[in-house]
Amino acid sequence: MKKIVEITHDILKTYFIENCVCVDFTMGQGFDTLFLAKQKEISHVYAFDIQPQAKKITETLLEQENCLEKVDCILDGHEHCDTYVTSYQAGIFNFGYFPQGDKNITTLLETSKIAVEKALKLLNVHGALVLTLYPGHEEGKMESCYFDTWCKTLHSRYYSVMKICMQNKKDAPYVLVIEKIKEERK
Repeated sequence: MKKIVEITHDILKTYFIENCVCVDFTMGQGFDTLFLAKQKEISHVYAFDIQPQAKKITETLLEQENCLEKVDCILDGHEHCDTYVTSYQAGIFNFGYFPQGDKNITTLLETSKIAVEKALKLLNVHGALVLTLYPGHEEGKMESCYFDTWCKTLHSRYYSVMKICMQNKKDAPYVLVIEKIKEERK
């Protein structure tokens, strides 16, 4: 069976179009950012993190792979994404903590809610937003409960939502994929 990161990358690939913009809303170690930057269809990538260590590691990784010029690594919370991004084709959130950093610093439901709502508004029609959730720690459990419920409230006329999870592993990470079918009426 594929790992969760492979599954999310396979899903994202199906949404890329020529010269599209993509967003990694949770930069972390930079693996999703690098994956996006290496795709020939993608013209630009925005990547967000609040930890300087994450930004530095990601920029080093991108530089080693000759992809740095294609990416804006932004040291700011993802809840401020609309300050930098006007629209995008595909995006990913990896909620939780930075594996090489302080595990007490996690994404927080309070700011994650704001970020995902803004990200959905900025998403292009026929684009996708992937949420990778980690219910194995306290804040991750709250985020998982919230986004499971919230995604069910998205009107099916405007969005399709799919959940991918392991049925026989307690607190295993899982994925919510939100596809924008058409623009919501204002």
